[in-house]
Amino acid sequence: MGKIISFFNHKGGVGKTTLVHNLGFILADRGYNVLLIDADPQMNLTAAMFGLSTSVEYSADESSKWNENTKKYISLSEHLAVKLKEKECNKEFFSIKSQQGGRIDLISGDINLSIIEADLFGVVKSKNDLTKNIPNKFERAITAQRPNYDFIFIDTSPSGSSIINALMIMLSDYFIAPVSPSFFSLQAIDNLSAIFQNWQNLLGDYETTKGFDGISLKPKFLGLVVQMAKRFTGGKLKNEDAKNNTTTFSQSTEKWIEDLNGSVKKFQTWAVRRDMSISDSDFINIFPDSKPFIIQKCCDFTPQLRSIAEKSGVPVVNLTQELCTIHKDSKSARVDIESEAGQYAKSFKSISASYNAIADGLIKL
Repeated sequence: MGKIISFFNHKGGVGKTTLVHNLGFILADRGYNVLLIDADPQMNLTAAMFGLSTSVEYSADESSKWNENTKKYISLSEHLAVKLKEKECNKEFFSIKSQQGGRIDLISGDINLSIIEADLFGVVKSKNDLTKNIPNKFERAITAQRPNYDFIFIDTSPSGSSIINALMIMLSDYFIAPVSPSFFSLQAIDNLSAIFQNWQNLLGDYETTKGFDGISLKPKFLGLVVQMAKRFTGGKLKNEDAKNNTTTFSQSTEKWIEDLNGSVKKFQTWAVRRDMSISDSDFINIFPDSKPFIIQKCCDFTPQLRSIAEKSGVPVVNLTQELCTIHKDSKSARVDIESEAGQYAKSFKSISASYNAIADGLIKL
């Protein structure tokens, strides 16, 4: 049965979609079947999965690649409508088959999620007999996919007031908070307890009991993934990095990470008392090379690597030297991801190592 993992932070711009995208492909390349759900109306995960890299491909024009795909492949609002409104939909999941035997499927994002958001909030607040089973139907629309996948990843929107986020995270087995090493992420982590308490208050009457098919309300917090961490590139430490194949981060980055971990431990202490977090010992068993509750520190992508990945229509971890040669900026020098000492190679290897270490832990769940 597939593990459902949500990725949430009400601070935007922390690399949440990038994390989901790369982890999905890593696991598919290891032979696992993965379902990605784009629950963010911005639909960045959908664009990445469709391989859209230009405004022409992403336009509303009738012949655009975006329109072709949305006509053929099911969106989240359409998928939910099958359960919530008993509507038929014959569209299929967008799917990519890995050469290693795994599969990565997508329930695509949809701008119409804002309409569902308003409807669901009215249903939850009304708490009447006619609509009391709607949250359970919402949950079953997602959990019904468990037998078909090893992992189900949900990319949520950056909103602490979203009822869709609340339902998605509360039906999940686990959730991860991607962050950046900055004051705004620290502020966001400080507010996590209040957000989850509000969601519990809002959805508490719908919790599953012996005589009521409600919703689960028991996700387990796994930890933080620090994205966009700045590497130290000074001479001495740079040489040590090359020798030991490790990444050293800047002093300011390490200080922010220390502050983030101090803040998240307050949330984890609050969550574990409510059976909504793994313990320190569980964390160490799952992520033995990491310190609770920082799952991984992932270095910032260089603009070139990000640009090449977008033009290639693949996640950064699936870049090859050939793709880097074909899609590099025409004005730039060679983008070498195979050398031992080059900056592009260091970034690529550090990113790949970090994301693969996260995947190693998720496989143990």
